[in-house]
Amino acid sequence: MSPQILKRPLLSAARGRTTITPSYTSLFCSQCRQFSVSSQRTALQRGLPQTLSVRQPAQPSMKSRGMNLSRAELPQDIGLLPGTFIRPLWRDLPSIFQQPNERLRFEWLWLKSGFQNFASLVAYSKIQIKGLPLRLRERRQVARELHKRMYSAFANGDAATLRKICCSGLANNLIGRIAARNRGEKVTWSLDKYIRSPSTFLTGIRVVSDRATVIPELPDSGVRQVVLRITSRQSTGKTQQQTPAGKRPAESPLPRQQDCTEYIVIQKLRWMGEEEAWRIWGHATPTTLEDLSSPFFAPGLTLADRLEAMKEAMGTNK
Repeated sequence: MSPQILKRPLLSAARGRTTITPSYTSLFCSQCRQFSVSSQRTALQRGLPQTLSVRQPAQPSMKSRGMNLSRAELPQDIGLLPGTFIRPLWRDLPSIFQQPNERLRFEWLWLKSGFQNFASLVAYSKIQIKGLPLRLRERRQVARELHKRMYSAFANGDAATLRKICCSGLANNLIGRIAARNRGEKVTWSLDKYIRSPSTFLTGIRVVSDRATVIPELPDSGVRQVVLRITSRQSTGKTQQQTPAGKRPAESPLPRQQDCTEYIVIQKLRWMGEEEAWRIWGHATPTTLEDLSSPFFAPGLTLADRLEAMKEAMGTNK
């Protein structure tokens, strides 16, 4: 998506479509040795077996590791769930006249993913983990509140609030940027208004993805991620409060105003029967034509196939 079309927020810490996957390959290679031909001949002369097997130490199961973790040690940042489809804006979709096949595939994936996401959300809340509310009405309200609190805390240098409402990866990024500010520098931020349009249901905020899945091997555990598109007009400014002795402080520049389109990801974790509060995972980007080559968007996959692939990518499936 071109910068002219999508204007990023002035204070954002954008994050890509990263997921945490297990490093089984590197672990296996680190515990295996390669024997040369001369080494094999020497082994045969001594009557030793040609191939030596190295028994790997037993690894604790996901369940036992989860039971030993305290509430403060629970992982927060598991990455964006694989296969999350984020529909681009209408003007950024492939042209129906120049790329009809690609456009039709986008539209079909949008309809199919919406149905599959809702079905998986109902299964997660009512069957896999019984008794959970769907929380459909609170999604926009939660995102609006967390969005404002995150930018306000970043402008004010409030690290405690950032750690409370953001996942660990995003919180560390923002706190690091606060520490890198010049001494005496003050940052201001304000949300002037939401830009309402039919694409956001006249509210400035629209839910574009809502997914949930259980965490295998851990009873009564799961994760839910909601992606919301927020269009707003924001103002930011910087002032230098401290100046060298004998110099007058420079006049404060006028705040810079900009229209922003953001894809905010909020996340709610459930760990061994205890639910965490909603947190901001970070910023996502709309799905592109290159993303459609991913196996998660391959045609012919059922909902069960996609859920199984998502669990494997999370590194929890044996």
